[in-house]
Amino acid sequence: MSEVIIIGGGPAGLNCAYYLAKSGKDVILLEKHAFPVDKLCAGGLTVKDFEELPKDIIERAFVTQIIHTPLGKTTFKTSKPVIFTVNRRVLNKWLFERAKKAGTKIEKEKVIKINRNIIITKNGRQYNYCYLVGADGSTSIVRRHLNIPTKYAFIAWQTSLPFPLKDIEWFLDANVFGFGYGWIFPHKKSTVIGFVCSNPKNAFKAKTGFLHWLKKTHALVINSPFKPYLINTDYRGHHFGRIFLAGDAAGLASGLTGEGIYFALGSGRSIAQMILSKSNGQNLYNNLLKVKYRHQKAARALKCLPLPVLNTFFECFRNGLKIAFCRELIFKRYG
Repeated sequence: MSEVIIIGGGPAGLNCAYYLAKSGKDVILLEKHAFPVDKLCAGGLTVKDFEELPKDIIERAFVTQIIHTPLGKTTFKTSKPVIFTVNRRVLNKWLFERAKKAGTKIEKEKVIKINRNIIITKNGRQYNYCYLVGADGSTSIVRRHLNIPTKYAFIAWQTSLPFPLKDIEWFLDANVFGFGYGWIFPHKKSTVIGFVCSNPKNAFKAKTGFLHWLKKTHALVINSPFKPYLINTDYRGHHFGRIFLAGDAAGLASGLTGEGIYFALGSGRSIAQMILSKSNGQNLYNNLLKVKYRHQKAARALKCLPLPVLNTFFECFRNGLKIAFCRELIFKRYG
């Protein structure tokens, strides 16, 4: 019997494994894909993510960002970088090597069933555990085992260009994305572009509007297909007896921005501390939840606005970013 079984080899699972193995726990991490795991992800990080990560994995750092709305655009600069891009595969490789070096046993296995304290994989292997951590993303088998539904989620659509553009850019238009947005995230040798709309039924309309916008603002004609991925924002708890949920499996992604890596890293670490019976584990998780609920409250308020009013808000937001004090306030509260 293993002390801890972690299902999922993304940032949440690998960070949890590292802190547990570092403290001497017997940890097995099960991941269905080959390592290092790659995932559809814009690869955008903010300053707070580097409480856990080394800065040498950064591909690009940005002091300039551009906000587009139906009535115009605003280019603003900050005194130092507040947003960065990283290659998700490189990030996962660093986390994987650190967890493995600490003593984590990492095995390529797809979990197909969970019975009480027994995990069964597609290859017919069985694992017994004292503690189970579900860090297996937005379609988590551990979450399903706990009979926890997922009602609130986004579907993001993403593709990439084989060349880097200059600046981070954001596209806000309630008639196209609802209270979602489109993005341009330049990397070292490529550019990730994508969008998320508040109503998945309007994805085709959002894609059409976004492509028109890209053609108009950048003379870009996108022929590569957009790939969808689910972002689970429906948090309903993280501690269920000897079972824990981390990252997207717990629904911790921001309901306002879709940001997930910060919550994945933080929840993985705090769950490790809880299993280790360290008093700061729940406090760390509570701090994450404060940020989560702040974003959630703002998202719910925006979702209630009629589309014309929402676009008026976006115009005010864009113009507010021209003022240094407003920028600092926004980044401090929601960055």
